[in-house]
Amino acid sequence: MKLKYKKLVMFVSLGTLFLSFIILSMVPTGGSGVVDPEDAEVTQDENKEINDLITKYFNAKLVVDMDAMTDLVSDPNRIEQSKLVAQQEYIESYQNISCYVIANEEEDAFRVYVRYDMKIKNIDTLAPSLSGLYVTVTSDGGYRVYLSALDEEEEEFIQAADKNMEVIKLKEDVANKLNQAITADANFKQFYEQIEQQNAAAAQ
Repeated sequence: MKLKYKKLVMFVSLGTLFLSFIILSMVPTGGSGVVDPEDAEVTQDENKEINDLITKYFNAKLVVDMDAMTDLVSDPNRIEQSKLVAQQEYIESYQNISCYVIANEEEDAFRVYVRYDMKIKNIDTLAPSLSGLYVTVTSDGGYRVYLSALDEEEEEFIQAADKNMEVIKLKEDVANKLNQAITADANFKQFYEQIEQQNAAAAQ
């Protein structure tokens, strides 16, 4: 299968503040008898291995532990260490991590939507956040956050999973919670707007 070497793209319209924390790619199903991921069941926190992996992955990001990343991701070289260092300046912790999962029945892999709250330094209000990751199972049964190139079937699977109605509701709920946080906390709103301005300037 011809690989398409392109970066995993960001997603979820939660505002540019959280785009840097959100990894996403795209993808339709493919074989008879296989449930279309757009209609598949979305499970929450039912896979202990995935939950453990995601918790370790976020903890490693928080402290910029690149050595730990070696056992957690498919290709540590695809992690932008400078971006993690920059985030470390204002992220105090990741809290209330919960994993919503759609299984890729043909690939022994999973589309994982990670819902969590970010504690920003010197701001009381937690920032509702959502990240989309692709998790694969290695030949020895280990779980890894997949950061390498996707083939066409994997991209189609992710695209379809992202259209699942339960996932859409999840995105909308997190977006609403984020808007409520911005409205309720002036300090958080100021921080959010500063990050938006920085991202806009960087994109020019």
